[in-house]
Amino acid sequence: MGSTGLRIAVIVGLVAFSGAGIAYTRQAEQQDHAHHHDAAQYSGNDNDTAIFCPTMKTGQLCTEGTTNVLGLKGDQQKKWVELARKYNHSVDAATLQLIKDSDGILNPEQQKLLKAWFAVGLNPQINQLLYGKGLGPQKH
Repeated sequence: MGSTGLRIAVIVGLVAFSGAGIAYTRQAEQQDHAHHHDAAQYSGNDNDTAIFCPTMKTGQLCTEGTTNVLGLKGDQQKKWVELARKYNHSVDAATLQLIKDSDGILNPEQQKLLKAWFAVGLNPQINQLLYGKGLGPQKH
């Protein structure tokens, strides 16, 4: 698979993953979000409201932010944090495996590009996209 094909495959995978998350998020938005503010004021870097953690690799969830955005409390919050941490571990492991597996397929320049897709620092931009679509903190 050429570099263009790999890019398309990764983008399609991310879009499919996002679609599943969006469906769940839309359902969760109907829950009580009493302390949420207007999404326009969020930068995507605030751990209180970040969906994807700004200090972690691309695609890893912010446990505190998602708990707040989903409006979870008590036992649900504790269970969610456990699930999100398990998810983050899986995302990290899958990312590392993808990079390792692509080592005989991609040249060094392509490897560098692949690694950049998963670098720390892209999650705030993903959060902004979600907020812009009304899929983040909600004002009530």
